[in-house]
Amino acid sequence: FSLPNSTPLRSSSKEDAMNEPLNVRRRVQEEQIITDRLLSIKEKSHAMRACEWHNSRLRNDVHLQQLQATKAITTELEQQNKELLLLRRARMMEFLADEAKEFERQLNSMGLAFCKES
Repeated sequence: FSLPNSTPLRSSSKEDAMNEPLNVRRRVQEEQIITDRLLSIKEKSHAMRACEWHNSRLRNDVHLQQLQATKAITTELEQQNKELLLLRRARMMEFLADEAKEFERQLNSMGLAFCKES
């Protein structure tokens, strides 16, 4: 006994069974496309962050180079000042020693002498 307008249940099950592998395959392909796109976005994002980091390093490196140059100049000036002070001190000692000898010579020429401490 069958109803005239009813469709058999078995035929719809067979159609679903036949279409199911296509649906699964389509779903797997869609998931693979989505995964590939996400990976591509992550790679591009990483590349963009790397570019931004390098650009910021370039900007900061110019500033750091200027700071290092300024520090090197300052250090060199300090060293030159120390050397100049040592040279002036040595010349002053030499000048004072020559003055003392000249003064002693003048005193000796006048017949005066002073006692030297050794």
